[in-house]
Amino acid sequence: MTSATAQPTPAPTTNRGTIARLALAALPYALIVAAGLVVYGNSLFFDYTFFDDQELIFNNQYFFADLSNVGALFMDDMWRFTEDTYYRPLYMLTYMLDFQFTGTDMFGYHLTSVVIHLLSSCLLMVLFGAVGFSRRLSVWGALLFVVHPVHVQGVSWIPGRNDSLLGLSVIVAALAWTWYWQAPGRGRWVLQSVAFFCALLIKEPAFVLPPLLLGLVWARDNDANFLRRLRDRWMAVAVGWAAPAVTWFLLRWLAFDNPAPVIPRLVDNIAQAGLVLVHYFGKTVIPVSLRTVADLYAPLWPGLVVLTLIGVILARVRPGRMLWLGLSWFALMVFPTLLAGHDFFLEERLYAPLVGMLFFLLYTLESTRFHTTPIGRTMLSAWVVLFVVVGFNRSQQFADRWSLWESAVEQSPQSAFAANNLGAMYFLDQRYDEARVQYERALALDPTEPMVRNNLGQVYHLLEDLDTAASYYQAEIRHSPWYPNSHYNLGILWARLNRLDDAVREWETAITIDPDYAAPYEMLARYHREQNNPERFQYYLSELARLGLNLD
Repeated sequence: MTSATAQPTPAPTTNRGTIARLALAALPYALIVAAGLVVYGNSLFFDYTFFDDQELIFNNQYFFADLSNVGALFMDDMWRFTEDTYYRPLYMLTYMLDFQFTGTDMFGYHLTSVVIHLLSSCLLMVLFGAVGFSRRLSVWGALLFVVHPVHVQGVSWIPGRNDSLLGLSVIVAALAWTWYWQAPGRGRWVLQSVAFFCALLIKEPAFVLPPLLLGLVWARDNDANFLRRLRDRWMAVAVGWAAPAVTWFLLRWLAFDNPAPVIPRLVDNIAQAGLVLVHYFGKTVIPVSLRTVADLYAPLWPGLVVLTLIGVILARVRPGRMLWLGLSWFALMVFPTLLAGHDFFLEERLYAPLVGMLFFLLYTLESTRFHTTPIGRTMLSAWVVLFVVVGFNRSQQFADRWSLWESAVEQSPQSAFAANNLGAMYFLDQRYDEARVQYERALALDPTEPMVRNNLGQVYHLLEDLDTAASYYQAEIRHSPWYPNSHYNLGILWARLNRLDDAVREWETAITIDPDYAAPYEMLARYHREQNNPERFQYYLSELARLGLNLD
């Protein structure tokens, strides 16, 4: 009997290699997300700061609750009652969508803002790789971006989403454009065009994107290749950017009687804008003068140090195309926001511009190979850790209204805006004498500070000094005729003095300025009910119902 020859048992097929490769590929993204959550995870539980968030969210409940109002977002200013022409429909749409899931609870809004930031940071790593940087450099760049403390205002403060959302759109547009430039395709062309359009619907600085995107591919290409590709694709490129721009202008023209953006006082602001740029350059590298209400009283030396380092790098690193592209990206993305002449300079506006500074940094590291040396790796690691610590500590300043405004006054003692808002926090807590001190301090710091006279009027009204209260209300109306609260408050005061005709006039003026201001409708409804005027009573009752309110 012949024995059978034993056959070897085949080794079981395994996908361990595939899993290992996937895990290796996912590791940088996990690291980026983990680092971002260390800095911003706690912000998921932050409360209202009363720095525009209550105005944008809490006071818009009735509007956000009805999804049929989506179209109205594209037909009005973001504040919906001012004469400003801040056209931000896509930004406001994110609030409306958040409201469907979380109502006025801040958790959902903070979750969306954190997700936007983490997604932006991960896509930025992909963009760095698409531009041509190594995987190691791309990870370093994305890590610095996700933990950079200058982003705290754009992530932990809900209204700062305006700039983080713009940054996400800019990164997507740049990535799709880079892919399209390398290998033209209809999908890539559509994606970069749509992303550009979305950026325009979020904030006007997106208009600087086309020249920056051209500069991005020019910086990594030779002249002959760049010109040949541009010549072959110029029609598609022009249509891909012109169509969104024209559509944006048409929508804006339909939305506003005067569709022109806020006209900058260029001659008045150009010197100030240059000084702010110096401060902004310093904040991107040396995070020692970060402020909630940033002003020109911050130390100037970080900016001067950074500009000196930039000069040395420009002199020593060749070729310098990517360096100049990075600086141009930073300056051009920042500059449009500086020309309106604001008295404070929010750091959230550095969200998209910081991408340019990282292009500058990564190209410098690539050219010098500094990141491959032990001292280079140590310094980059220390920089990331420093940013994590500073970013986490700074994010706590946005935890609630007291944390924000007390820190704002401490950081910016010359800011009338900060003093006025801290006074408002005291007022909400019925600490009227302390509120009055802050309001008077704000008025002394800047006699042109809006709303502060109205606030002083409210304090004196509650302290029963009605003549002084009336004088402050009237002064605010002369100074800020667009502010409806002063008319409403003056109406309340006239009603107390039984000057009912004057009270009605002020309340009607308030709703003329802001048709969605509920309090004057309530007072007018009560007045006409007492006057036995059923037709007017029903009208104001229906307006209250439109706002989702009933008359008690």
